[in-house]
Amino acid sequence: ALLTANRVTGRAHELAADEAILDVLRTAGFPLPDTVRIYQAFIDQTLAFAALDAASLALPRESLSSDENMWRSTYARLPHTTHPRIAEAAPLLATRMVDSAYPTALDLLLEGAAAQWETLRARR
Repeated sequence: ALLTANRVTGRAHELAADEAILDVLRTAGFPLPDTVRIYQAFIDQTLAFAALDAASLALPRESLSSDENMWRSTYARLPHTTHPRIAEAAPLLATRMVDSAYPTALDLLLEGAAAQWETLRARR
């Protein structure tokens, strides 16, 4: 996934996906420069998370378990005096950091695009 995430193939499925995304954005009323900007952020974010998540899934189970346990074995035990922000966030980090952040990142991207769309609509 890491080696192919940045490739542009020009093949039928890639072109169909690109056309669909650009069409959704243009049909929603985004100006062309904004359409391309949001499209790029969406595509790059999706491909980056695909590579990141694939790398985690490709790890041997023992390595993945070791990495996931690091949030509890190391981060959760750091003293508040030297690492106050990690110490306060450690319980949440231990539960969140073992899952993909893609849904959260996608929500943030879509919320930003929606806010921009509302601003554009209000100007019309």
